[in-house]
Amino acid sequence: MLLLNQWSIRIGSGLPVVVILLFLLPWLWIILRQPNFALYNIVSNWLLFALPLLALISTFWSDYPAWSARAATQFIATVLVGVIAGSCIKPRSLLSGLLCALSLVTLFSVASGRTEAVGLTGEHALVGLFGSKNYFGLSVSFLLLTSVAVWLDRQQPQLLRLLGMAAALSSPVLLVYAKSTGAIVICLATALIIYTLRISYRLLPQFRAILITVAATSLIMFMIVSTLNFEGLQNALSYLGKDVTLTGRTFLWEHALSSIADNPALGVGYQAYWQPGNPGAEELWLYAGITNRFGFHFHDTYLQVAVDLGLFGLFVLVATLLAIASRAFSVIVGPKPPPYQLFAIAIFIFLSLRAPIEVDLFFQFQLPTILLCISWIYLRRTVRD
Repeated sequence: MLLLNQWSIRIGSGLPVVVILLFLLPWLWIILRQPNFALYNIVSNWLLFALPLLALISTFWSDYPAWSARAATQFIATVLVGVIAGSCIKPRSLLSGLLCALSLVTLFSVASGRTEAVGLTGEHALVGLFGSKNYFGLSVSFLLLTSVAVWLDRQQPQLLRLLGMAAALSSPVLLVYAKSTGAIVICLATALIIYTLRISYRLLPQFRAILITVAATSLIMFMIVSTLNFEGLQNALSYLGKDVTLTGRTFLWEHALSSIADNPALGVGYQAYWQPGNPGAEELWLYAGITNRFGFHFHDTYLQVAVDLGLFGLFVLVATLLAIASRAFSVIVGPKPPPYQLFAIAIFIFLSLRAPIEVDLFFQFQLPTILLCISWIYLRRTVRD
């Protein structure tokens, strides 16, 4: 499952049916083992399906209805997998399985030695089995977060805890080799927040809530000040080897805002913008040097959703994220949570911090979408442990 999206990018025209079946059949088997419980969880977690269902409905106004219908159906199936994974598999088993899978993919990626050139400096970044350094960096980031959760869980088998420790210690080094600045910075920020959270459990719940509120407000203010202080931002980006356009992101964002202005309410349809023949997509593919004219996105989850599904779709996305945030806050101010709930909080924080610069949560057959669904389920009061 971890490589399916990369295969689709390399193929250039979507996944073949046999690969999709390989993705879905194990989960179908899990559903058939406990159909009533699976159906109950699918219905009770309806909020997670709101955005995918809107994507399917957008087929009616999409300029590419066949593609929108196909992609939205796969998006729904991906969310379904996330719900089943979070509700029908015990958290400790799922996290240990995810750790083993991510470790194997990372090991094979390092063994392959495959790299790609970065910028104009002539440096090379480790890519491994993935389509780009950013996707490899994302996979290693998930490995880091998962390995820490397994390592700190005293009820995990000793061998898996040792694997978690080894993965946690090696992941930061691999992120440096991947030269994914965004992944490094966001991983560090997520680790700092989770570490502060673990310390805060020594405090009374009311003081803990105040501490978390102050920390969150400070982080938001820091981001706003950093953005407004253009000269300081420019110096920081130069130090990190980035240009002030964030590697061309500002040019993409201009086109996204133009498309939103033309189709503000409902957008152009799910995945209908990045299609051959669309003038905006053709211009951006040419600008980015993408010759196969497939894939790509606006490097901002909120803008991508607004382009595809309009402001209504953006409202649905924000409402979903706020609902998850409310569950996370409820866990934070309560008793000390088990490791899998700390993992869910870390995943949610990580994906939330990436949302303004990447698009992780809006595509089919992607691990971030599945992990967001798992986080929503793990943060509820009752989980089969």
